[in-house]
Amino acid sequence: MRCTQHVLFTLASGRSGTSYLADFFVKNITQCYSTHEPYFTPGNPTLFGKPIEWNTWHNDSALLPVLERKCRFIASCKQPFYFESNHAFLKAFNRHAGTLLHNPGFVHLVRNPLQVAKSECVREQAIRKMHLPFVDYKSDTSERLFRWALTGYEALFQHYPATLSRFQFYMLQWLEIEHRAMQLIRDNHWQDRVFFIDVDVNLKQEAVLKNMVNFFDLPHQPVFNLNLRHNKTPFIGPIIITAQDKQEFQAIVRDLPDSYRQLLQGKPYRNCSWFIEVNRLISNCHRI
Repeated sequence: MRCTQHVLFTLASGRSGTSYLADFFVKNITQCYSTHEPYFTPGNPTLFGKPIEWNTWHNDSALLPVLERKCRFIASCKQPFYFESNHAFLKAFNRHAGTLLHNPGFVHLVRNPLQVAKSECVREQAIRKMHLPFVDYKSDTSERLFRWALTGYEALFQHYPATLSRFQFYMLQWLEIEHRAMQLIRDNHWQDRVFFIDVDVNLKQEAVLKNMVNFFDLPHQPVFNLNLRHNKTPFIGPIIITAQDKQEFQAIVRDLPDSYRQLLQGKPYRNCSWFIEVNRLISNCHRI
């Protein structure tokens, strides 16, 4: 099964501007079916929950029918462009994107990893305090897992003890997501299909968004509407990275496999606004 449109997905962790970018597409891009996380769209799986677990365990007999259903939905939209700004993509679709997606493009959204990990941690705490239903799902082994996160059984997590803090869990998740992003691009030779955005400084710049539109040759409104949605966690102020967070990050770095350590040192990350700050923490950890 192959999708027929020019299909665009985000390569991103959660809390990295996916809802902001989705709103930009909805309000500014024409001839494009645009969605964020399609919870209320029949026939278009969100890919959260069980598909993440199935991808982790390579349970393709269960996963592939879900991915193929998504591709059928995309094809049924009958629009020249399809855009989905969904951080579940790299959690559930990364291994099969090369065979199931035809003519894809990607917006790679990267935010400061410590900010992402802390924001994800705070968001989960807020969700649990509100006692929202269906935040957990039952795995195939009857374990309760958080619907929007990796399982914790991915190979990277096996280098660490089960006593990880939730902040450290989300730090490892960010690393795993970025590792998958770069592997997906490299293995499929898709380097010329990716538009990179340093979220912390560039996502809200009109010139950068215009460059992205030109990169993909997207049809658009004559004047951009930049009154866009900010997906803030309710009742939570600015995200503060504490000394404890930095120490927990350094504890992660000490046991980080070489391929993940090299990832942080290479492109596009070494050109990011946060690189010097994060690299200083890494260097200091080696002196301890």
